[in-house]
Amino acid sequence: AAGALAAVGAASQAFVSSSAPTPLGRRALAAGLLPAVLGAQSALAIPRVTDLNVYINRRKLELVPIFKQGMDYLEKIPEVDEKMKAFTPKMANKMQLYAAIFSGSEAPDATVKRLNADAKAFKAAILDNDKPAALAAFEKYRKDIPPGNGRFDLKDPTTFEAPPV
Repeated sequence: AAGALAAVGAASQAFVSSSAPTPLGRRALAAGLLPAVLGAQSALAIPRVTDLNVYINRRKLELVPIFKQGMDYLEKIPEVDEKMKAFTPKMANKMQLYAAIFSGSEAPDATVKRLNADAKAFKAAILDNDKPAALAAFEKYRKDIPPGNGRFDLKDPTTFEAPPV
């Protein structure tokens, strides 16, 4: 028992840290200030993404089929029904998620705010039973997406589906 107590006492002394604070060295301080001095790289809304086009394509594959499902149903029905109203919050949320990838900074910029406003207008039109306004709001959302890899056309599956293997 005495040997065990001695071992515990020796082990507890092995991890004792110094009580005196260590001052920051010049190198550590310079390394911490270097990004601020040099300026940030061109900011992306998704700073941990190394290939923006791959990220946009992946999000497009995940989210745009949900838009297609909702819009196909909306175009098929004569007027907005309860099923469409039940699906709309999910679709509007996915529209806002998709919009977020087009921000030029960490915070939502003008593009994202415009797309989010379009998504809210779409949701409001559905909840007001206004099918023509909902169709127009979605088309405005689609056209407000910046030119490039993120654009899609629901009538052309090659713009949002993966190529055949």
